[in-house]
Amino acid sequence: MEEKKKKQVYKELARIVGEPYVTMDKEDIMPYCRDEISQAFKIYLADMVVAPGSIEEIQEILKLANKMKVPVYPYAGGVSISSTALPRMGGMMLLVRRLDKIIDINEETHTAMVEPGVTWSKLFYEAKKKNLEPLGLGGGPHTGTLIGNFVLGGGNTGGIDINEEVACEVVLPDGELMWTGSAGMKGHEKLNPWCRVAYGMNLTGIFHGSLGNYGVVTKVVRRLYPLRDIEERIELGFDTFEACLNSLRDLVNLGISKQVYGVDRAQAAIIAADSEIIKKPEEYEKYEKIFPEFLLVDKISCYNEKQASVYRELIEETVNRHGGRRVSFTGKVKDSLMELWGGSSAVAIRYLRHNPHLMAFGMLPPSMLPGLREITKKIMDDIGYKITTFSNKVLEYPRCWISPWERNESYLFEQEMEFIPEDPESVKIFLEFQKRYYTEAAQYGSSQINAGFLKRMEPLMWPGYMRIVRGIKQLLDPNDIMAPRQMLKDI
Repeated sequence: MEEKKKKQVYKELARIVGEPYVTMDKEDIMPYCRDEISQAFKIYLADMVVAPGSIEEIQEILKLANKMKVPVYPYAGGVSISSTALPRMGGMMLLVRRLDKIIDINEETHTAMVEPGVTWSKLFYEAKKKNLEPLGLGGGPHTGTLIGNFVLGGGNTGGIDINEEVACEVVLPDGELMWTGSAGMKGHEKLNPWCRVAYGMNLTGIFHGSLGNYGVVTKVVRRLYPLRDIEERIELGFDTFEACLNSLRDLVNLGISKQVYGVDRAQAAIIAADSEIIKKPEEYEKYEKIFPEFLLVDKISCYNEKQASVYRELIEETVNRHGGRRVSFTGKVKDSLMELWGGSSAVAIRYLRHNPHLMAFGMLPPSMLPGLREITKKIMDDIGYKITTFSNKVLEYPRCWISPWERNESYLFEQEMEFIPEDPESVKIFLEFQKRYYTEAAQYGSSQINAGFLKRMEPLMWPGYMRIVRGIKQLLDPNDIMAPRQMLKDI
């Protein structure tokens, strides 16, 4: 942005939000223009950062952005680990974290209405007071926000159904305010915002995974789940990927799991290790072997011991059919795994500490996941891509997460592709893998979870599909101010 225009925009923003909440200083801007993997890509820098404190201020900011033709990149908790909150065209980073209220926790409808600055940890804490909880992110950091996860395209981990958001309030790119769901009727955001598919179309889904391209999501009504007398996590071990997947499929079919998902040995070990053992490769190698090749957790929620005993028996019968078994751990390992299954910021730190990485995602039915895993291995072998653990052992396959998102229709399969930022050759191989993987994964049938993938996938999409995606963007944002180049290469 040229200097004169930048000063004009800054002056207007200071008028709207107050001078303490806007900056053009590079050292203030830089932290909001990075994420965990941005050092492997081009570095982008915004012209300014602004932090509104109300919906009315957001509306004024977007009207100003349209008038001055300034790109706007919404930014919530800043946890992004997939390069989806970077200011690719400069402009302003719009920090929405000051809006951090839980408006309502409804005990009858089991929902919470939250603003974009509300973190997972805050909602867990407040919902627990009413014997409710959201289904969390497993290893995801609880310093992240629910709305940030929503616009990224995320969902809960292993919760069987990702349709957790019932309605949302959005400031559209022109500054107009709207609601989706039954709250789409004026006044019903207070009377009855709880019908997700009211009036025909599920407009809430348009904003899920939209990366801020269609507006700024300022409230979400999200589902909660009851906390019963027995909330128990049952850990299950398997010797093969196929046995793990077959058990996971049958556990989903049982219909008794509150959440169920899994990790491989390398993933479990890295997350559960304490800070001393990771410095001792030989000891770490021995420590890794205490974990099964694959580890599942099945979270059950029961009213009493009678119900819990039936659930335990059904789960054990199911995994035994596939050569699985119940496993247990003690001490710090047990504590760390309990944090993993419940999700916490401490887990996220351990999860990311070996090397920076970008997830190689796949969304497929369970029977197709072994084939995708072999595609990954072949690409790695072809290009000499080696991933290690703290034992310095080279892994045959990347660390992974396995999580049913839509019953057995679609599983989230997440593989952790590491790189060493200070090593140009490591970064080069990492980028080469990314290019090949997403091409070959798409050819195999894998889908992806957020709109950022459309930048490379658009030529493979049905033209009508893209006419709708582009048509909504052009209808709502004719000046292309909202997160340009985040979803598509040209807008």
